[in-house]
Amino acid sequence: MTDGPAGRETRKQRLAASNDMVPIQGTVDVDIPADELWREFTRASFWPRWNKCFFWCRNKQLRVGDQLIWCFEPIRRWMIYKFPAIARIDEVEPEGPDRRVTWEVVALPGFYARHTYSVEDLGGGRSRFGSWEQACGWNFRLLRLFWLAHFAFVRDESLKGAQDLESVYKKSGTLDAALLRRRSYLLFWLSSALVAAAIAVATWFYVSYVRLVVQQMAPGVYVATGGGGNSLIVESKGELLVVDTKFPPGSSALRSWLDDNAGGLTATVVNTHYHYDHTQGNVLFPGSKIFAHRQTPRLMLARDGGWWRDGRVDFVPKQLIDDKVGMTVGDIEVEIEPIAPAHTHGDVVVILPRHDIIATGDLVFHTYYPFFDLGPGGADIPGMANAVRELAERYPLARFVPGHGPVASAGDLLRHADFLTALHRAAVDARAAGRSEDQMLGEFDMSKCRRHILPSFHDFKLSWATCASAIKAAYRLARVR
Repeated sequence: MTDGPAGRETRKQRLAASNDMVPIQGTVDVDIPADELWREFTRASFWPRWNKCFFWCRNKQLRVGDQLIWCFEPIRRWMIYKFPAIARIDEVEPEGPDRRVTWEVVALPGFYARHTYSVEDLGGGRSRFGSWEQACGWNFRLLRLFWLAHFAFVRDESLKGAQDLESVYKKSGTLDAALLRRRSYLLFWLSSALVAAAIAVATWFYVSYVRLVVQQMAPGVYVATGGGGNSLIVESKGELLVVDTKFPPGSSALRSWLDDNAGGLTATVVNTHYHYDHTQGNVLFPGSKIFAHRQTPRLMLARDGGWWRDGRVDFVPKQLIDDKVGMTVGDIEVEIEPIAPAHTHGDVVVILPRHDIIATGDLVFHTYYPFFDLGPGGADIPGMANAVRELAERYPLARFVPGHGPVASAGDLLRHADFLTALHRAAVDARAAGRSEDQMLGEFDMSKCRRHILPSFHDFKLSWATCASAIKAAYRLARVR
């Protein structure tokens, strides 16, 4: 349909013949001369000063053929949207007893609307201000309830605005713009900045910690980072192994990836330790054998028992190990090896000897500050450093899948072990010298702390692994050794 006069007439005819809605209209009589009311009304950029349905309007005047660009307030003040709009001014009648402005909205597909504001001269310094609106089209019908509520809101606020102008005119005898309250946009821009900042933070948090990223390390071997502890995935000849199952919602993303890429195979599961971000996804693997260190179920039930006993106890590991265990996944050899107390008192590592790939669980936090569990069965920092160093020396060419962070090398593990050792020695020295936790914090060589912060929801409380939290944890753990 063309946008010329013929096209506009056709649209008007279709609107007049439409049964999509009855026009929403209304008038109000005010003690303002028609000339004065019309003059003020045609200064469109001032509409937000007296008509509360408008948030902003670009146009300074109303001319046939111009685009009218403006923004509506929401139909309820607690709603957070601002509704932008664009229309073509189709009619401006500035003379006579019945003055009017009409515009048509055609920018939305399947939506056509006409809106008329009118000023009728009643004589004797009085006038009648009116609002009329009608729409049709499949888009209108799709959101009919919203559009009807919106049109009624525009009508009601416009008529109230005319009455507010009447109050101004009665007090001052004029509708000079200086007498109309200016609209402040400061709160809007502040709130917009806060919303933008919140979106930026949420996006950063999602990309940094929640988004699932799957990387192939070898044929049939993958690592899935994000959404909790890293997961090692091994698939071969119709068999599947998953090391660490994350926690919601990352566990659901992992399960979806496996369903799409591993044909819905029943998996064997290994939990490298008891912490929630490596184990709560177990519930998405019904019927699976779940392997872990012999101490892991005890720690799961002792430390997170409420969560596991709430209908999930069947997903606590039942295949428990004290010594190295070997298995095959298809034609891929796998070894599960228990570790002396380190990150917890129930850690295992998973080794793929042929591929020289090792999943360390949280023995290693690569590029992130480590989280130290201060509760019973929790961290032993010297044990952690020794275990990490021993793995690096035994497997100098291996690729290591850490509990958190990107794939690491043996050199990365040695640097992590050095950091752990330095942290523990500083804590022991501080204790021996009678220095406080805060004094140790002030004296520690922060050049050793060049890592990323990491969120944790242990005990259902958000906390962050930082350089300061690592120093404080080392100090407290040194006290109980």
